[in-house]
This record gives sequence, C-alpha cells and structure tokens, in this order.
Amino acid sequence: MKRFLFILLTLLSSTALAQQTGSGFAVVELFTSQGCGSCPAAEKVVKKEMDDAVKNNKPVYFLSFHVDYWNKYGWKDPYSSIKYSRRQNNYVSATGSNEVFTPQVFVNGNTGFVGSDSKRLNSEIEKGLKAVSKQKLTITVEKTLNDTLHLNYTAGKADINANIIVAVVQKSVTTKITKGENIGRTLVQDNVVRLYEVYPVATKGTLLLKTNKLELNKNFQLIAFIQNKQSKKISAATALTL
Repeated sequence: MKRFLFILLTLLSSTALAQQTGSGFAVVELFTSQGCGSCPAAEKVVKKEMDDAVKNNKPVYFLSFHVDYWNKYGWKDPYSSIKYSRRQNNYVSATGSNEVFTPQVFVNGNTGFVGSDSKRLNSEIEKGLKAVSKQKLTITVEKTLNDTLHLNYTAGKADINANIIVAVVQKSVTTKITKGENIGRTLVQDNVVRLYEVYPVATKGTLLLKTNKLELNKNFQLIAFIQNKQSKKISAATALTL
C-alpha cells in the first residue's frame, strides 16, 4: 500500500511539473541599430538571456533585426534593412504598442517593450516557456543549390491566417563604429538577422530561401516559426545550426 501511494505521488508530482513547465518556447525579436546609442545596453541584456538559454537548454530563439531608419544619423548599419523596419512597424500596429523605437523587444508576438528592461524580458520568456504549445514545427535542410536553401518542413496543422517566418542569423558579428552615437566603440552583436523571408503555411512543404551569396557555416543558425498574420502571435518555433 505504501509503495502504491509513493508511485501515485510520484506520478502526480511529475504531472504537476509538466503542467508547470509546459511545452512552450520563446521567440525573442530585438529591433536595434548600430547607430543607436542606447542599443548596446539592451543587446547585453538579451545576451545574458541567450547565455542562460544555451546553458540550460531552453527553447528560446533570439533574433536581432537591425532597422534602417537610424542610417540617416551618421552611421550606416551594414546589417540593416527596410524589411526589418517594416516588420517592426507591423508589430507596433498589430499589438497596440505605443510607438516604434529602438531598442524594442517583442516576445512571441506580444506587446513590445524597451529591450534593456531585463526584468520584463525574463518575465516574458518564462511566460512563454510555461505555456502549452498546441502546434509543432519541424524543418530540415534538403540541399543547397544555385544559391538557394531547399528547406523541408512539417507543421501540426494548416492555418490560412498564418505564415512561416524563416530567418538566418549570424551568431556573432564585430563592427568598429566610426560615426554616429556609438562613434569609437567596437560592437560585438549576437544573432544578427542576415536572411529573412515570409511564406504561406501548409501541413508540410518545401521552402526556397535565397542565400544572397552568404557563405553559411557553423556561425549561422536558421530559425523558423509560425505566426498569425493579424495578431502576430507565434504558435510554434524551431531552429537548426547550418
């Protein structure tokens, strides 16, 4: 009888733990710029969370989108793109965030906040990890041909109101800044988005991603996630090292 009770309590404890930790994830999108004087502080905060996720094997996916609207203030960010600025604007419109600014962070497509707010960032990540994910996503590289990655994916279910976002991030880049607000600084930045495309989602399929002559190696990671077109909520995410 005692042995039965012990087993029962163990099972209940395991179930409670599973419910507490969930099967969630966190997609952390930082909108930043090398021309922004307050952005390096936010990048350090995000890096701390990145190191913790790696150390503890947490399913947290970090993307650093370099916007282009700071380029007119003295320093042209070589990793910036108008596509990333548009993505940030779409987030602000869809989530009811107050304004577009840098450094700004969105976690799992929720309302944006200041990227250097370490307490808020940690809270949003933990909330995502504890949530129960109802959708799954897997993605593999079939081949690279003619400057194009051929990616095979499967999704838990098709959703006509969702897209698959695929991004290739460079794990670390170093840049010496000679103009603008960060003049004289050497910036070391992490998970910088180098390739980014949006595709309609089905239950499975093949995605073609142009590499734009980028020489992919172990310093790059591919991150993919499913996102609602309107609400911007993210329902599944995965990553692989290239």
